[in-house]
Amino acid sequence: MINFFDTIDKNSFVFIRNPISKKSIYETIVKEASKIYNFDSLEVLNNLFKRERLGSTVVGNGIAIPHVVDNLITEPKGLISILSKGINFDSLDNIPVDIVVLLFFPANKKTEYLQILASISRLLRNSNLTNKLRGCKSQESAFATFSQIIEYKAA
Repeated sequence: MINFFDTIDKNSFVFIRNPISKKSIYETIVKEASKIYNFDSLEVLNNLFKRERLGSTVVGNGIAIPHVVDNLITEPKGLISILSKGINFDSLDNIPVDIVVLLFFPANKKTEYLQILASISRLLRNSNLTNKLRGCKSQESAFATFSQIIEYKAA
């Protein structure tokens, strides 16, 4: 069974200083992802905005898990963005979002898509993890934080 840990590596963390809007955050994340994962950022961004029009992807407690399903994406990947300040995403709990986990899925892997989405949702319920992530200032520290959780779950 595939899980969220299979979709990330040390390059999967993006820090956004002084975010100004949900749209600009998504543009920044998709631009970075397109460099790392080599896909057309404009098409993927358009598909992300289409998905967002269907309903909010905010899960609460300052966390959003937007996701894109696209034929341009060849394997499931994730990018975790830590924002220097929270932004209004129109969440039901009215807590500004400061952690955005953007997931990218191939259109032909619906089962994996649901498994990974469930995996990250469970993982981010751990307030110890999310509080540590909010304190991270580098890709290395963020990846180390996730690695500790992986080791703890394996033990």
